[in-house]
Amino acid sequence: MDGELSGKVAIVTGAAQGTGRAYARALAQEGATVIATSRSMKLPAPDEDFRPDTLAELGEVARKAGEDIHLIACDVSSEAQIAACVEQVIANFGRIDIVVNNAATYPEDQPVPHYDPIGFTVEEWERYNRINIIGPYLMIREVAPHMTRQKSGNIINITSGASLGVEVAAAQFGMLAYVTTKAALNRLSQFYALEFRDHDIAVNALCPGTVVTNSWRGVPKEMQDEMLASGNGKLPTPEAVGPPLLFLAKQTAQTYTGQVVLSNEFGVSWP
Repeated sequence: MDGELSGKVAIVTGAAQGTGRAYARALAQEGATVIATSRSMKLPAPDEDFRPDTLAELGEVARKAGEDIHLIACDVSSEAQIAACVEQVIANFGRIDIVVNNAATYPEDQPVPHYDPIGFTVEEWERYNRINIIGPYLMIREVAPHMTRQKSGNIINITSGASLGVEVAAAQFGMLAYVTTKAALNRLSQFYALEFRDHDIAVNALCPGTVVTNSWRGVPKEMQDEMLASGNGKLPTPEAVGPPLLFLAKQTAQTYTGQVVLSNEFGVSWP
């Protein structure tokens, strides 16, 4: 597909479903060659249909739509898998222009309607840190040398409004480790925006807000009710998050970098 991102190569982590899938498809529809990653491919058996919300099914949807999306199974908690993913992209496409660090772990993995605020185990903290902050750092570490050589690049870290304190009540629903690691991701983004400015690599953090995804459906009903109330009873679908991401994906270190922004404020308080 032709578009403003034609000739660009993008990596999107956590792209099998939800906002990650929407980001991957939006970039491809704007002309980018997209490498979509998730922990596993989940290929169907010979006599089975593609299972929804899998990396394999995304590939099939993209093929039918004429979108240039390629698939790599990559667990962002694995240093070796991230390095191998980036190496494979460079070997196949020769460059990396855009990275969307979307993969994250979220409380629906272990629903806790009424949690103990001092009840997180060390193992839980390590899991959140490994996926939500160390994973993005490792991806940045691997792609930065290639972007530096190109003297161009764009990194978008997907964060959360709850990390900014604008969704304070979310902490009541077992999100302590989630919002804390996302706050760390905000600071990581701002640090690298300064670090990479002279290499013309833009780094921003984007808060998609509350979106109807499988993650949203998995949170406790009390939290869903509160989210619906804050959204006047209606929440956006993943497709609505595409435009703000595309804006960020087209920026340079001279035009827009070092920002932590909310999708629902796009065109209102920013750019």
